[in-house]
Amino acid sequence: MADVKWIALAVNMFDDEKITLIEAMPDADAIIVIWLKMLTLAGKLNNGGVLMMSNGLPYTDEMLSTLFHRPLNTVRLALTTFEQYGMIEYID
Repeated sequence: MADVKWIALAVNMFDDEKITLIEAMPDADAIIVIWLKMLTLAGKLNNGGVLMMSNGLPYTDEMLSTLFHRPLNTVRLALTTFEQYGMIEYID
Protein backbone atom coordinates (compact mmCIF):
# COMPACT_ATOMS: atom_id res chain seq x y z
CA MET A 1 0.00 0.00 0.00
CA ALA A 2 1.17 3.49 -0.78
CA ASP A 3 2.07 5.79 2.07
CA VAL A 4 -0.71 8.23 2.87
CA LYS A 5 0.71 11.69 3.55
CA TRP A 6 -2.56 13.56 4.05
CA ILE A 7 -6.27 13.10 4.65
CA ALA A 8 -9.11 15.32 3.48
CA LEU A 9 -11.52 16.88 5.94
CA ALA A 10 -14.83 18.45 4.99
CA VAL A 11 -14.84 22.18 5.64
CA ASN A 12 -18.31 21.85 7.16
CA MET A 13 -17.40 19.03 9.57
CA PHE A 14 -18.19 21.29 12.53
CA ASP A 15 -21.72 21.80 11.17
CA ASP A 16 -22.42 18.06 11.52
CA GLU A 17 -24.97 17.36 14.25
CA LYS A 18 -22.75 14.66 15.79
CA ILE A 19 -19.90 17.14 16.25
CA THR A 20 -22.37 19.73 17.55
CA LEU A 21 -23.61 17.24 20.15
CA ILE A 22 -20.03 16.37 21.11
CA GLU A 23 -19.22 20.06 21.51
CA ALA A 24 -21.93 20.25 24.21
CA MET A 25 -20.24 17.50 26.24
CA PRO A 26 -17.67 17.81 29.01
CA ASP A 27 -14.16 17.41 27.57
CA ALA A 28 -15.52 18.28 24.12
CA ASP A 29 -12.23 19.69 22.85
CA ALA A 30 -10.32 16.57 23.95
CA ILE A 31 -12.92 14.31 22.34
CA ILE A 32 -12.69 16.20 19.04
CA VAL A 33 -8.88 16.04 19.16
CA ILE A 34 -9.15 12.28 19.72
CA TRP A 35 -11.46 12.06 16.68
CA LEU A 36 -8.96 13.92 14.53
CA LYS A 37 -6.08 11.80 15.83
CA MET A 38 -8.06 8.65 15.03
CA LEU A 39 -8.69 9.90 11.49
CA THR A 40 -5.02 10.67 10.95
CA LEU A 41 -3.96 7.33 12.46
CA ALA A 42 -6.36 5.53 10.10
CA GLY A 43 -4.85 7.46 7.19
CA LYS A 44 -1.33 6.63 8.32
CA LEU A 45 -2.16 2.92 8.64
CA ASN A 46 -3.86 2.97 5.22
CA ASN A 47 -5.88 -0.13 6.12
CA GLY A 48 -9.34 0.85 4.92
CA GLY A 49 -10.04 2.75 8.13
CA VAL A 50 -9.28 -0.23 10.38
CA LEU A 51 -7.15 0.70 13.38
CA MET A 52 -4.92 -2.34 13.71
CA MET A 53 -1.19 -2.67 14.22
CA SER A 54 0.92 -4.29 11.51
CA ASN A 55 0.95 -7.59 13.41
CA GLY A 56 -2.86 -7.77 13.30
CA LEU A 57 -3.33 -6.60 16.87
CA PRO A 58 -6.20 -4.11 17.20
CA TYR A 59 -5.52 -0.92 19.12
CA THR A 60 -6.99 -0.93 22.62
CA ASP A 61 -8.29 2.06 24.51
CA GLU A 62 -5.15 1.92 26.65
CA MET A 63 -2.93 1.99 23.57
CA LEU A 64 -4.84 4.94 22.11
CA SER A 65 -4.59 6.77 25.43
CA THR A 66 -0.81 6.41 25.32
CA LEU A 67 -0.46 7.26 21.62
CA PHE A 68 -2.78 10.27 21.82
CA HIS A 69 -1.42 11.56 25.17
CA ARG A 70 -4.91 11.69 26.66
CA PRO A 71 -6.32 10.31 29.94
CA LEU A 72 -7.72 6.80 29.62
CA ASN A 73 -11.16 7.86 30.88
CA THR A 74 -11.34 10.58 28.22
CA VAL A 75 -10.41 8.11 25.47
CA ARG A 76 -13.03 5.68 26.76
CA LEU A 77 -15.66 8.44 26.79
CA ALA A 78 -14.67 9.42 23.25
CA LEU A 79 -14.82 5.83 21.95
CA THR A 80 -18.21 5.24 23.59
CA THR A 81 -19.52 8.47 22.11
CA PHE A 82 -18.17 7.71 18.63
CA GLU A 83 -19.72 4.25 18.70
CA GLN A 84 -23.05 5.60 19.96
CA TYR A 85 -23.14 8.15 17.13
CA GLY A 86 -22.15 5.61 14.48
CA MET A 87 -18.77 7.26 13.85
CA ILE A 88 -16.87 4.03 14.59
CA GLU A 89 -17.73 0.38 14.85
CA TYR A 90 -15.95 -2.53 16.44
CA ILE A 91 -15.25 -5.50 14.19
CA ASP A 92 -13.98 -8.98 14.90
